[in-house]
Amino acid sequence: MSSPLLRLEDVSVAFDAPVADEVSYSLAAGEVLAVVGESGSGKTVTAMSLLGLLPGGATVTGRALLAGRDLFTLSGEQLRAVRGNEIGMVFQEPMTALNPVFRVGDQLAEVVRAHDDRTAAQARQRVVELLSLVGLPADARRKYPHELSGGQLQRVVIAMAVANEPSLLIADEPTTALDVTVQAEVLELLRDLRGRLGAAILLITHDMGVVADLADRVVVMREGRVVEQGPVAEVFAAPRHEYTRSLLDSVISLSAPPPAEPAGAVEISPGVVARGAHVAVTSPGLSVPDRPGEDPVLALTGLTVAYGRFRAVEGIGLHIGRGEVLGLVGESGSGKSSIAGAVTGLIKPAAGAVSLAGQDLTRLRGRAAKRVRGRIGVVFQDPASSLNPRATIARSVAAPLLLHTSLRGAELARRVDELLDAVGLSASLRERYPHELSGGQRQRVGIARAIALDPELLIADEPTSALDVSVQARVLDLFRALQAELRFACLFISHDLAVVERLADRVAVLHRGRVVETGPAGDVLAEPLHPYTRRLLAAAPVADPARQRERRKAWLELQAP
Repeated sequence: MSSPLLRLEDVSVAFDAPVADEVSYSLAAGEVLAVVGESGSGKTVTAMSLLGLLPGGATVTGRALLAGRDLFTLSGEQLRAVRGNEIGMVFQEPMTALNPVFRVGDQLAEVVRAHDDRTAAQARQRVVELLSLVGLPADARRKYPHELSGGQLQRVVIAMAVANEPSLLIADEPTTALDVTVQAEVLELLRDLRGRLGAAILLITHDMGVVADLADRVVVMREGRVVEQGPVAEVFAAPRHEYTRSLLDSVISLSAPPPAEPAGAVEISPGVVARGAHVAVTSPGLSVPDRPGEDPVLALTGLTVAYGRFRAVEGIGLHIGRGEVLGLVGESGSGKSSIAGAVTGLIKPAAGAVSLAGQDLTRLRGRAAKRVRGRIGVVFQDPASSLNPRATIARSVAAPLLLHTSLRGAELARRVDELLDAVGLSASLRERYPHELSGGQRQRVGIARAIALDPELLIADEPTSALDVSVQARVLDLFRALQAELRFACLFISHDLAVVERLADRVAVLHRGRVVETGPAGDVLAEPLHPYTRRLLAAAPVADPARQRERRKAWLELQAP
């Protein structure tokens, strides 16, 4: 058996306290090794130690052998030569990995020329080759980062990582911020580059579906230690460690098989097909006509949101009844957040009506608008940035009560404690600050704040995407229990179709600012009528290597011209 390309031997990393403890694993040339675990497990700091990218004050011990050479013994100059030449890095957030004031081509050329003596003209030619390698047109080199989509930005970062054809790629959560269709494209690109360049990939992720899709072997870390490792198929089928079992049990995956061609739908009007309450459009430029139920809590009629000449959403008609959860899905740029902004009053619609319990919010002003908007609660995507870091938990939860009610003093404190208890948090946390809580606890605080006024409508905008899988499952269970108890109508915005399948009663699919399909969640997600919905569903990975192979095959077939 040949020697591994990378071997970690008892690698430990400590700051004030140990964060990685005697980590050992190996990676062969051309292999994809996934390192998984919850936030704080030590997976990223271990990988960053290989390139000397840890902050000052870190203590690193053990050995990290790259092709037999210990990276921890290299001088600063030697390590700089390794970065980019022998090890490429794909960072989690492409927008922050790129300089916003330089064109993409200039940044790629800088990486190319940093490690060899190419002329400027030769570097420009190499930039064109790299862009082609990652599936981008040559004119992308003239763009600034803000002019590219998230998927295009991640392709640029991958192009930087492979610019000098390193033998090892470290990919740190390379698809976390991406929609499922873009994620599928990036994973396919990494798979293709592995085959063409022969590079090994060290994949750091918390997404077990991504592991099932791409990795050959998996290392499971918990609290700084490796608790299990082995071939993906074996670990997923028969995990030996209790933590691995709990991690896999927490994963929420789509239950439906890869979507097939629809059957049984009938045309109910020109360009509109239906199968019972399940409706889709077949002609471009149309939106599904809304068929509101009796006395909806929220009703959108002909809603159009424009930014200058660009129409983010156009002619939207949707409704949500009391106690109902409507899942709103679609890629970035489809108009999901624009709809939420119009409902909450943060965005003024260009046309149409937004009605809450029969009152058109677009026509209300002053105290009347404030009074009605107090009946809407919002749970945001990132609990860390949605809470004031200088406010205690009690102050954050009390904020809507102070704004909309006369509760003060002991009565206010009692209500805050009731809300904390409702979301499963101890009142002993009331004087802590957000940084002193875990991600899951912070999101529970966000939910407590959102339900403080007993809202008629709750808007949840990607409320679990920033959470680990085990925390995500617990937050969703809490959310479902509160919704069943309080019976609020809910607009649940997500690109995670498995979460929507678990939580939503009905689903609306947005594509380029229009609703292309609506219906009961079980119908839409199991037997979609619209080609876009089928592509969206096929792109969602599941944490089962055998099922994921079928889904990848189906997704590739749907991409064929």
